[in-house]
Amino acid sequence: MWLIRSVIILVGVVAFLWIGMKNADQTVDFSFFTKTYESLSLNLLMLIVFAAGMVFSFLIAAINEFQLRNTISSQRRGIRRLEEELAALRNLPLEEGESAQSESEIGL
Repeated sequence: MWLIRSVIILVGVVAFLWIGMKNADQTVDFSFFTKTYESLSLNLLMLIVFAAGMVFSFLIAAINEFQLRNTISSQRRGIRRLEEELAALRNLPLEEGESAQSESEIGL
């Protein structure tokens, strides 16, 4: 799986560089919500958009990681609680079995 991911990343980087070299002298007008940037270099714009995408992806991955860690810790607490309950049940005396056995010995 890591090989496929590496090839996809390599193709993306090569495409990014190729587009940047082909359009090195291009300038564009860029509107971001209500703000307009005029005569912005296309290479600079591509770099900014790429960096913003990386930051956004990192934030989403970090939030997902914290949610997964929270789920794992709650599951571990549940397992620990169930193991303690199981240990307590194993240590209980067998009262019903002992009383039934003593009654059968008496002849009831």
